[in-house]
Amino acid sequence: MAAVLSAMTFAALGGAASARAAETPILGFTDKGARAQHAVEDAFQGTVSPGVIGETSRALSAKPHLLGTSNLDDDTAYSVQRLRSYGLDVSTPTYSVYSSRPRSISVTMTAPATRRLSNLERAFSWQQDFGNVVVGYNAYSPPGKVSGEVVYANYGLPNDYAALQRLGVGVRGKIVLVRYGGSFRGVKAQQAEKRGAKGLIIYSDPEDDGYGRGAVYPDGPWRPSDGIQRGSIQYIFDYPGDPLTPDAPSLAGTPRLAPGDAGNLPRIPTTPISYGAAEPLLRALGGPTAPDSFQGGLPFTYHVGPGATTVRMDLDIAYEQMPVRNVLAVIPGATRPQERVVLGAHYDAWTYGTSDNTSGWSAIMEIGRSLGQLLRQGWRPDRTIVLAGWSGEEYGLLGSTEWVEQFQRDLARDAVAYGNLDIAGGTSFDAAGVPQLDDALVEITKAVTDQRTGMSVYDVWKGAQSGVPQVGRLGSGSDYTAFLDHVGVPSFQAGFTAPAQGGTYHSAYDDTYNMEHYLDPGYVGHAGSARVTGVSALRLADAQVLPFHYSDYAAAVAGYVTELQHVQSTTPGAAQVDVRPLLDAAGSWKTASEQLEARAAGLLKAGAKDARAIARVNDALMRQERALTTSRGLPGRPWFKHQIYAPGLVTGYAAQFLPGMRDAVEQGDEQTARTYRDLLLNSLNEATRLAKEGAS
Repeated sequence: MAAVLSAMTFAALGGAASARAAETPILGFTDKGARAQHAVEDAFQGTVSPGVIGETSRALSAKPHLLGTSNLDDDTAYSVQRLRSYGLDVSTPTYSVYSSRPRSISVTMTAPATRRLSNLERAFSWQQDFGNVVVGYNAYSPPGKVSGEVVYANYGLPNDYAALQRLGVGVRGKIVLVRYGGSFRGVKAQQAEKRGAKGLIIYSDPEDDGYGRGAVYPDGPWRPSDGIQRGSIQYIFDYPGDPLTPDAPSLAGTPRLAPGDAGNLPRIPTTPISYGAAEPLLRALGGPTAPDSFQGGLPFTYHVGPGATTVRMDLDIAYEQMPVRNVLAVIPGATRPQERVVLGAHYDAWTYGTSDNTSGWSAIMEIGRSLGQLLRQGWRPDRTIVLAGWSGEEYGLLGSTEWVEQFQRDLARDAVAYGNLDIAGGTSFDAAGVPQLDDALVEITKAVTDQRTGMSVYDVWKGAQSGVPQVGRLGSGSDYTAFLDHVGVPSFQAGFTAPAQGGTYHSAYDDTYNMEHYLDPGYVGHAGSARVTGVSALRLADAQVLPFHYSDYAAAVAGYVTELQHVQSTTPGAAQVDVRPLLDAAGSWKTASEQLEARAAGLLKAGAKDARAIARVNDALMRQERALTTSRGLPGRPWFKHQIYAPGLVTGYAAQFLPGMRDAVEQGDEQTARTYRDLLLNSLNEATRLAKEGAS
C-alpha cells in the first residue's frame, strides 16, 4: 500500500492491529498488506464520531435548504470550510441547469363543496426559518390552470389503469388522483399523461406511510395528516440531469435543446397534497366502488369516480437557469493517482432534509475528517479518493449527472468504483451494488462493529434478513445513476436506515427532532454508515488486486437470461428470440473470470511481486464493467448505456435486468430484441476476452 508506513507511523495508526485483525485476510491484499490495512482501518474507525456527525447534521439541516436558495449556499460554504479544515483540497464545480421554481400553487375542491386545500404543513416551535419551507409542489411540473372531474387511480400504474378500464372508467380529460407508492412519482405523471389526463394530484395515503403504520409526527416518525411529500417528476427513467443538455455538461458553450424538445420533461400539471387534503376529495367521490387493492387507510370505502368531486388546479411555476454547485474534496493517491475511488452524497433537500440527505452528506463529511487525521499521521492512499457532495439531486440527480457527463471519458478510463450514501441513519442495515462487489461488501460488514448492538454489521444485517444477507441491485433515483448506467463505473451503496424514514420523506417533518427522537438517536447509524463506506473506500483505494469477482456477475447474468426465457414463455405476445447463446456466453465469462480470480490469488500468495502481472489483472478487472455498456444506449432512451441494469420504464427506482432486451421482449418487438441480444452477446464476449487477457 502507498502508505508504505514506517514502524513509527504504523504504530501511530494503531500499532499492530488487534490479534484478530492481524490474522484476518482481506480480499485483494497479501497477508502482509492485510496486516497494514487492518491498522489503517482500525485507526480510521476509531476516529469516526457520532457526536461530530450530530454536530454536522444539526448545522446543515437547521434550516430548509432547497436548490436555488441562500440557505443551500450557506451549507455549501459550511461544507467547504469544514473539509478544508480537515486538510483536504476542496473545489466547487458549478453548472447552470434549467429548472423550475414555484411562485404560487393552489388546489381547490370546487364540488360538491368549495374548499381550498392546504399545501403547507404546520410549524413547530423547534423548527427554524419555517417561512422558507417550500409549499408542496412537484419540480418540473409544467405550469397551468386546469379544472375537471376527479378519477381515483390507486398508485397510477398500468395495472391500476387496466382495473379502471374493466370498471368502464377512463381518465381522458379528467384530473387523476393517485397515491404515492409502488413506483417513482415521475412514472405516475407519465402514465396519466399517456392516457389523456389533464392534470395529476398525488397524495400520501395513511395506510402506506401515515397512522396506518404507527404514531405520527411529532408523537412518532410516521406522516401526519398535513404531511406532504414533495418531489421531482422529471422523467429520470429517460435521462436524468439538465433536461436541455443530455449527455453533455450544462456549462457555458454547451448546445441546449429547446424546452419543448426535452425528452424528460412532463407535459401535464402535477402537484402533491397531504392525506388530510385528499380526504374530502375521496370521501365525496362517486362512481364504482374501488377494487380491494385500491382501498387505503382513510375511514370510508373508496370509489373511483368520476362523480360529485371536481377540482381546480392553479400552478404558477417559473422556469429558469439555476446554479448547481457540487463540493469535491480530493485525497491524491501516492502510487496510482490517476485511478479514482469516488464516494458521494447529495446535500440539497426539499425542506430540512435531516434524513434525506443531510444524513448521507454528514457521514461523508465524517469520512473526510477521519481520513484527514490519517493524512496528518503520514498515511496516503495508493489510489485517489474523491469525496463528493452533490447538489440538485432532489430535482433530478442534477449535480452528479452533470459532473459525470463532463468527465465521462476520464471516468471510463480511470474510475475504480463509486460509493453512494443516500439516507444513512437508523438501525437497519442494507447494501446494494453490482455483483462483482458482493463478496467485498460482505467481508467489509464483518470487519465493522455496530456500536448500538456491539455486533458486527454483518450480524445485524443477517438478523434483519433472517438468513444469509443478499446484496441488492441498483436501479435509479440517486446519484450512482450516471456513474453506473451512463459510464459503467462499478457502484454500490451500503448503510443504515430506519424503516420509518418514509413517514416524513420530503415533508417539513424530515428534521432534527424526528431524527434525534425516533430515527437515529445518538447518530449511531450515521457513524456505522460512515465506517462501512469509509472502509470500502480504503480497501478499494489500497487493494493490491481489486476485489472484484466477476464470476458472480456472470452467474447473475445467467440467472437474468433464464428469467427472460420465463417471460418469453409466459407473456402473451412476447417476442420470441433465442437467448441460449447468452447463456453460453455467460458460462464462458464465468469460467474465464474464475481463472482470472485464481491468477490474482496466486499473485497475492506469492507476495504480489510481479508488478506487470498485477497491473494486467487490475486492468482487466477495471474494464469489464465498462464492457457491459453499449454506445448505442437502450431502445428509446440512449442516455442509459448499461445492458445489465437500468431503472424500469414503470418501476422507477427499482432495477430492471437486461433492460434493452426485456423491454423489447415484453413489447413484442422481435427485431429490437434480436438487436439487443446481439449487442449483449458482444459485451459478454468482450468481458470474457478481458478476463482471459488478465489471466494470461
